[in-house]
Amino acid sequence: METSEPSNHPLVLFNPTANRGNMAAHRAVMQSRLAQEQVEYVETSVAGEARERAMQAASAGRAIIVVGGDGTVNEVVNGILTAAAAAERRVPLGIVPAGSGNDFACNTLGLSRDPLVALERALHGDIIEIDVGTVNGLYFVNSFSVGLDADIAATANRLKKIPFMSGARLYYGSSLSRLLFGYHRCPWLTFHLDGADVYKQTEPHHYVLLAVTNGPAYGAGFRINPAANPSDGLLDVCAISYAPLLRALKLLPVVQRGEHGEEPEVAFYRAKTVYIESRRPVMMGVDGETSSASRFDVQLLPGALSVRI
Repeated sequence: METSEPSNHPLVLFNPTANRGNMAAHRAVMQSRLAQEQVEYVETSVAGEARERAMQAASAGRAIIVVGGDGTVNEVVNGILTAAAAAERRVPLGIVPAGSGNDFACNTLGLSRDPLVALERALHGDIIEIDVGTVNGLYFVNSFSVGLDADIAATANRLKKIPFMSGARLYYGSSLSRLLFGYHRCPWLTFHLDGADVYKQTEPHHYVLLAVTNGPAYGAGFRINPAANPSDGLLDVCAISYAPLLRALKLLPVVQRGEHGEEPEVAFYRAKTVYIESRRPVMMGVDGETSSASRFDVQLLPGALSVRI
């Protein structure tokens, strides 16, 4: 395994803070298996480093492997696609899932949670092309959402520090917390979409959430758009209208299982563009990372990312 700067060898970006820092097993697999490969191995140390290193490697035409969770994958993808937009050069991405949710790697791409199995795919798997979304200039590979679920994602990011809070337990606990204590802040939204479906809502409507996804699940397995396909040239949209709190609590496990298609509060759409406005700034979740805005311009980039699976 090489740690110097090679001219064209793959770059492996390892996030040591993924999985609340419990990365010893993943590190041992990397050190053992990568000793047999000509790669550059880097453990990131500050926020934004993975994006910058991925952008530099992609500009040089080098393949990239990321070891981390959904947030780290998003950071790396933003680096790769920023470089691709400037240089019109495409490089393959490999993923070793190592975070709390791993929705994109495991639920969308079907990659193994076993680090050695996933690393073999990342090094030598077949290359496929998948769609990518953008929202307000940010790339996302799995999901963008506004409303209660973005609040849940922000809560989950805070609760990750608590022992034994990870995976489905983390996101289910965060969901219950926000339903009980933040449900009254669900947003009033208007939105317009165009693509396979055309829909325009001009009067504000009260929503629990509005989710635009490339994959079927986020939040450690909540199957919000269970029919979503990341390579079909369309984004899947799920809109859930506001309902009384007790009703929302009953809907939560139904949504988690992806069995909410017939519920009266739920509507599904498919689109290439989505434009959303809120009465006030609201939380948005982008592949698990959160921020806030009041307008959201979502665009699809068909087949924009090459991934090894």
